[in-house]
Amino acid sequence: MLIAVVLNEIKLIVPIIEGETIRIYDSEKSTYKDFKNPAIHLKEGRRGAALKFAEEKGATAFVAPPQTFCELSYEKAKHDGIRFFQLEQTISYEQFVKKINSNQLGSQTELPENEIAPSF
Repeated sequence: MLIAVVLNEIKLIVPIIEGETIRIYDSEKSTYKDFKNPAIHLKEGRRGAALKFAEEKGATAFVAPPQTFCELSYEKAKHDGIRFFQLEQTISYEQFVKKINSNQLGSQTELPENEIAPSF
């Protein structure tokens, strides 16, 4: 599975609009590729742009700390069949990989409503 992860400069997993890097992690090969987050310099449509970019790179899942998606990007992700790895708080990329590899974190098809940011 190719999983999109948005990272800040110290490799913490953050919502789409807060990180400079989109990492596409291949969970089967335990490899990844890093890309510049296209949402960083946009004024609007940032979450949707990052989602589209990750999907174009083959991602079928997204790591989702609270406020990762807005209503519009979340509906688009669900419509496209994206799976979500819900995080209750910010964790490091290394912690995420450990949780995945030890089956402590699974993917799901929906996120709680209170974790979706309003669209403006």
